[in-house]
Amino acid sequence: MAIKSYLRQAALAATLAFICGHAPAHSFIPSNVPQAPSPQTSTSLNIFGGLKGAFANDDTLGEAKNAGLANGPRYNEQVTVNGKSVPRVVVDQKISQVCASARVKVPYNCQNGECGTCTVKMNGRKIKACVSKVPTGKCSIETL
Repeated sequence: MAIKSYLRQAALAATLAFICGHAPAHSFIPSNVPQAPSPQTSTSLNIFGGLKGAFANDDTLGEAKNAGLANGPRYNEQVTVNGKSVPRVVVDQKISQVCASARVKVPYNCQNGECGTCTVKMNGRKIKACVSKVPTGKCSIETL
């Protein structure tokens, strides 16, 4: 009951009451208190007002450029893992990631090239897959 009496006192003190919410809340406001008119509905929030042009493009800067890499990533299409071709391998990608994308399991232990658990052959030479990267040109990876 204390809440009802507080709301009635607050409503009497106000000169205008704007009611929003469920209909039962309206019963707390006495009928002699003038109510504000319903706001007009609009799809525009117009929150920023004068800042509307601040987010527009500046035509004096010239054509917009791609925000990513200037020439895009370099791909090596000549990569095979155990004789299976792996498409669109990024140059300088780790050999361990290439083997994973080809669904070839390579055992790992230290992940920093010290233990030698991840040793594979790349172009006939033994390398550590966790630290070695894909070169440009032909790249044939064979697990041991």
